Amino acid sequence: MDWEGQGGESGWGGAWLMMEWIEGPVVRVVLEKWEAWMRAQEKSGSLDAGQIEAQQARVKDLFRRVGGTIASLHKAGVVHGDLTTSNLMLRVGDGSVPYEDIDGPGTMEGEIVIIDFGLAGQSIQDEDKAVDLYVLERAIGSTHPLSEPFFEELLVGYKHGNKAAVSTLRRLEDVRMRGRKRSMLG
Repeated sequence: MDWEGQGGESGWGGAWLMMEWIEGPVVRVVLEKWEAWMRAQEKSGSLDAGQIEAQQARVKDLFRRVGGTIASLHKAGVVHGDLTTSNLMLRVGDGSVPYEDIDGPGTMEGEIVIIDFGLAGQSIQDEDKAVDLYVLERAIGSTHPLSEPFFEELLVGYKHGNKAAVSTLRRLEDVRMRGRKRSMLG
């Protein structure tokens, strides 16, 4: 590709940008739908302990897959900088049935896709990777109270997806402690 720079220089080559349409909802919507459905079922008393456990197992599986996807990102030397459930998508099926039209708690099947790399950077530092995980943990805690207890499953998926994750997870504990201290002191 021909290009001309701001300083008048020109040349051949350059960078390119690839975009892809992801068919499916953001994970935020998936969890909101599931939590609303669970609250309604709890209120009506229509789920027994086994059904509740089965529903929770679905969220745990989703979180493990999210953890594995983030591990792959970090293994490639990329930190996202803004991991939230709004920046994670669930690529579901062939798109023949819009996600909004699925009844009940909604599907949690599909490929996890990370989006919005506007604040991303390259880093191999465990600290940066741990901060990525901490930001996501805080986002889940503040927006998905019923799902928050399952965050540890995300870390299980992270560890499984990246054998070198032990030092990052150790660093995550340090980041958590600093975050707690900061929130206590204001």
